[in-house]
Amino acid sequence: MSAIPRITDGVARLRQEFLEKPGAQLSVGEASQLSGLEWHTCRVVLEALEDARFLIRGPNGLFVRGTYAPPTSRYVGQ
Repeated sequence: MSAIPRITDGVARLRQEFLEKPGAQLSVGEASQLSGLEWHTCRVVLEALEDARFLIRGPNGLFVRGTYAPPTSRYVGQ
């Protein structure tokens, strides 16, 4: 299997996890295990989803879906 379909599948699994489980919070390590992506690749994917405002990284370093951000999030009120 080439890298592109594997990354695409991993991104789809991560998005599905956050959509199906509101309030889910994942570390890079947990997301890596869930998605099947290598740790560094998964970190880049999570940061891209953060840049797209689909995810927010909390002060504890965990990623959570943007619409379920804590009140202290920099995106609340925008």
